[in-house]
Amino acid sequence: MISKMTKGTSFSGCVCYVLREDKARLLEAVGVEGSPNQMAEQFELQSLLNDKVKNIVGHTSLNFSPKDADRLRNDDALMLKIAREYMEKMGIRNTQYIVARHTDRKHPHCHIVFNRADNDGKTISDKNDRYRSEKVCKMLTAKYRLHFANGKENINEERLRPYDRAKHEIYKVLKEELPKAYDWNELKEALEGHDIGMKFKVNRKTREVQGVKFEYGGFTFPGSKVGREFSYLNIERQFEDNSIDYSYCEQPKPQHEEKQIEPQSDESNFGGLGLFMPSSGTAYDTAEQAFENELKRKKKAKRKRGFHL
Repeated sequence: MISKMTKGTSFSGCVCYVLREDKARLLEAVGVEGSPNQMAEQFELQSLLNDKVKNIVGHTSLNFSPKDADRLRNDDALMLKIAREYMEKMGIRNTQYIVARHTDRKHPHCHIVFNRADNDGKTISDKNDRYRSEKVCKMLTAKYRLHFANGKENINEERLRPYDRAKHEIYKVLKEELPKAYDWNELKEALEGHDIGMKFKVNRKTREVQGVKFEYGGFTFPGSKVGREFSYLNIERQFEDNSIDYSYCEQPKPQHEEKQIEPQSDESNFGGLGLFMPSSGTAYDTAEQAFENELKRKKKAKRKRGFHL
């Protein structure tokens, strides 16, 4: 189970969307009643008790894994129970709210609309609400033995707007290509094969790279916005992990007594790692030796931290 949270200034559009007759089923309404327009008016009336909150409309959708569809298909009571417990743990209490189930998607989900001005005119806090919501969703998923949603891998791409579709395409390609790359040049070439551009954010004074951006379909995104694992520093760490994995796991072990070999030309180096490709009659370094050499090289590289243009 995961949540998607939004806030707004007008109840009318939000309530009418959540209670659309062709796809919605009202599970519970507290503090409001009647038609969607009448409910919206009652929400707006209570919001007058608090003129300090600009985004008075609270709107959260709770999205369950498609693997839970059979369990939740005919169990509105369970979905409502989870929604109530979610609100309680998020501090959404003593206020007007509605819970409506939607049936327009393959995965089960419901919408919660609540008034951030409670019945006493006090503000329902939204401090760190996204972080708190993530923790609550994980807890409830485990408690009710639900399946953890696959996040971005489980997105229905056909329903995405162009901006979100472009970001999701970059996410998918990076997920596929980054584990195969050993440096920025290899990653750039791989991305170009998918029509994705890559640029660096550079400090004007030191010329040191401070970040990375990706471009696709006319939209540009910082790496951290595509996914936390795609920030500049996290990609650098992934390159290091890829290099160490190669030198330690992929290097063949000698079949006979180890022999000392002379360094070959730069053309025989693989990916700039300092590991030599085998040729006829040439002995190999042991995997352990290669691993030690790689660690020594990285210790020296730390003195020149950063990627300079």
